Amino acid sequence: MLELHNIKAGYDARRMVLHDVSAVMRQRAVTVIMGPNGAGKSTMLRVMYGLLKSKAGTISLHGEKLQPRPQNLVEEGIFMVPQGTRVFRTMTVLENLELATHFWPSRAGFDKKLKEVLEHFPDLTPRLHDMAGNLSGGQQQMVALARVLINNPKLVFLDEPSIGLSPKLIQDIFKKIRTLCDQTGAGFVVVEHNLKTLLPLVDYAYILEQGRVVYDGLAEGKALDKMLAATFKA
Repeated sequence: MLELHNIKAGYDARRMVLHDVSAVMRQRAVTVIMGPNGAGKSTMLRVMYGLLKSKAGTISLHGEKLQPRPQNLVEEGIFMVPQGTRVFRTMTVLENLELATHFWPSRAGFDKKLKEVLEHFPDLTPRLHDMAGNLSGGQQQMVALARVLINNPKLVFLDEPSIGLSPKLIQDIFKKIRTLCDQTGAGFVVVEHNLKTLLPLVDYAYILEQGRVVYDGLAEGKALDKMLAATFKA
């Protein structure tokens, strides 16, 4: 469980993006971070993953304070799939997945885990020796998810996984995230705009507005509907 306590963060001393943000990211749950453009969603993700240092507040993992750094979080089973480019395009799908081999003491162990992971992504099996850049956007997102899943993650951060995908592929990706959470026990934290498709598959929601948390709770109910209507009003 990763917790943020009264986080303040920004990209320079004069302009704070996040103001006293507190949140809990749980294993075995899908959590969505929502809000209009410029609300601080991606900044919040960057702070949690140690890509941006907070100006104030604390972050704790399993109750112990830490200064997050990507390399340390990876050792704790926490991974991030960034926005945009999802794969190494000039490498094969298999080579993309083999980037995770340094987590495995033996090739036999990796191969066994790869076979297990590919059961979640059957469409990738016949494409293992194809260049990843030749795959569709949805298939590339599956490669990115598979590469993380090989490492037995406890938490996975996804920054707008729907970017560049068709409505059908967006639905498929979100359903896959829900299934992976249920079957593996990993927690997924998703920064996303595509609320209509995602919300029915989510456990917890945070809504940010101007860098502040204005909703924190279950991803259902009248309170959430009311806040969404107010936050995303025309």
